[in-house]
Amino acid sequence: MQTTSELVCVGLLASIALAACQTPSTKSTPAAPAPLSSASAPVLQSITMRMNVPAGNGIVVSVVPDFHFIAPNGNAIVLRRELVDTNGAIAQTQIASETINIPAEAQKRGAVLSGGWRCGVAQYYVTLRAYIMDSDGNRSNAIEYTIHCNGG
Repeated sequence: MQTTSELVCVGLLASIALAACQTPSTKSTPAAPAPLSSASAPVLQSITMRMNVPAGNGIVVSVVPDFHFIAPNGNAIVLRRELVDTNGAIAQTQIASETINIPAEAQKRGAVLSGGWRCGVAQYYVTLRAYIMDSDGNRSNAIEYTIHCNGG
């Protein structure tokens, strides 16, 4: 099982990218203790990142975090994200949870849920904390990750 400091970053372009990823910021606060969860709680294994991903209609998503997880009961229902730190004008209201609509058998084997972050033109970084909840109320471990936009 991976810890919050074992973030896997992939897909960095050889040229100057609009965004980059790194392990969690040293300014980050530790994750709040999770509610009591059973051995059947989901496990957030890692987060990998893809850069400048075409999304159709000429839109490019600056950073696509891929959340790798296992849900032993196949009942993961939501990925929660929380704002930990930023040096930009990012508000908690800009950080959205995401419903998990992945079949139970795929979750049991290990699945990937993809997000997306559009940097815009501002120079900033944002550190987020992610964890998964299942329909039984179990919470996974949390992993923090940082997105750097335009050199921020």
